[in-house]
Amino acid sequence: MGWDDSFRNASGYFLFLAMLALIKFLADKVKAARAPKPCVHGQFGKCPACQAAIEERQAEALRMTRRAHFECEWEKLRRSEVKRLSQKRLRSSEAYFAMEPREFEDAVMIVFRKLGYKVNQTAFVGDGGKDAIAWKNGKKYVIECKRYGMNSASGRRDLQILLAAKHDVEADSAIFVTTGRLTTPALEYAKENCIQYYDKGSFPDLINSAYGETEDLSEVQTICLECGMPTVIQLADDENSVGLCFNVTDEDRQRTPVGLRPIPHFVHTTINSSQLRYPDLDLDAPWCKDHQIPMHRVKGYRGEFWGCPEYPQCKNKGGSATRPPEVVESEAIARRTEITNVYSTIKESTRERLRNKIEAELIRHGIQKMFTPEQITALVVDRYLRGRT
Repeated sequence: MGWDDSFRNASGYFLFLAMLALIKFLADKVKAARAPKPCVHGQFGKCPACQAAIEERQAEALRMTRRAHFECEWEKLRRSEVKRLSQKRLRSSEAYFAMEPREFEDAVMIVFRKLGYKVNQTAFVGDGGKDAIAWKNGKKYVIECKRYGMNSASGRRDLQILLAAKHDVEADSAIFVTTGRLTTPALEYAKENCIQYYDKGSFPDLINSAYGETEDLSEVQTICLECGMPTVIQLADDENSVGLCFNVTDEDRQRTPVGLRPIPHFVHTTINSSQLRYPDLDLDAPWCKDHQIPMHRVKGYRGEFWGCPEYPQCKNKGGSATRPPEVVESEAIARRTEITNVYSTIKESTRERLRNKIEAELIRHGIQKMFTPEQITALVVDRYLRGRT
């Protein structure tokens, strides 16, 4: 055997040993990877502390999901309560005595429309002694409103101005509405000229004839963000309305020491009496600081913005009129929840049929990649609901 043969044999032997070492190294790595490792607390297998931490994270995620759902319901109830209480407020004659003059004028015109009058309001300033011209049963009326204090009085001059406005527009009759009282000469002048009037004594009769009995406006409904239960609290005047929810959940019982009563939940809503001044108030609208009335959405070439209804006399703006992110998010959560609930009620065969049909339509138009599974689920629900109607 020559030197070259001996070198080749030795090289092959060392190469074989290197391969064995590599295989053993890889096997040890795989074994170590598969071997159980201690947790952060140094224990092998199931660790009570780690299991408790996992359960706590799961419970926290569940609480966050439930709270997001409760916040969505809270926002929906808040908006419906503003509308409900605003309509109720119009039925309470006492509420009219606390209104601002412009608000009072608008509210009274709503009352006359409820009574069957067709009403056209005049300008708030420079109206010529008449706040509105109305028609009913073929007759023409002029209406004047005065939001005075309950101890203030309207004199004969106010009625003379109204009578002149009646002759100016050739109306058949005149109606004078005030939250104060009429002086004796004013009462005599109204009777002599057949002017129909409503003062602080007869004004509730006008409201009751349009709306019926008065309503209680001292309470507002809201939702507890901890347990999701509807709760009734006292309506505040100019700040958030707050209260307590005494509903006890299982989590409250677990957190409360034995022998003690669970702590009630704090509940609140941003509704207050000042928000009920306008029945058609946009809940996101700022108020004009000069006229003290809510602004409305105006479409401009740069997007929507808040503008005063008294434009062009008032050019106050309230910034961008885009909807608040929390409102958009709450409505999105409500929409997803509604889609999930409806989707779960559809039969599985119907779901598959609608989904296959929609996916085929998307493929045919080449836009299937533009839709997520959640969006396709929403299309299935929409197609299902439209098929039922």
